[in-house]
Amino acid sequence: MAVSRRSFLKRLTYFAAGAAGLWGLFRYLTPPSAGGEIILSVRSTDIPEGGALIFADRQTAVLRKDGRITALSMTCTHLGCTVSLDGDRFACPCHGSIFSLDGGVIKGPAVKPLTEYAFEEKDGILTVFRRSVS
Repeated sequence: MAVSRRSFLKRLTYFAAGAAGLWGLFRYLTPPSAGGEIILSVRSTDIPEGGALIFADRQTAVLRKDGRITALSMTCTHLGCTVSLDGDRFACPCHGSIFSLDGGVIKGPAVKPLTEYAFEEKDGILTVFRRSVS
């Protein structure tokens, strides 16, 4: 028995809506991890004082300055290009935005600072989460 195109699309729509509903129910019933999605984990002793570890595949930089650790997104807040470490600042190769090592905007067109990620340090391991510091 042949199925009409209209009937097929109708069934496909019902299937997609049902799958989306089940996925939403699954996410609702599954508790999130305490910090959110984990971006990376690194030994805290590997982060040099006055320097940074760059995880290009995760678009994340972990910096230590004056004993303070910061985890920053390397995604430019202007249009989403990947910034790179350029001496003592981050530079966006697309439109020229410049950011300080703490993520603040030095030069636009970007107006928002780089996203600072939340992290926790436990037993010498630093775990960075995909949620911004509030």
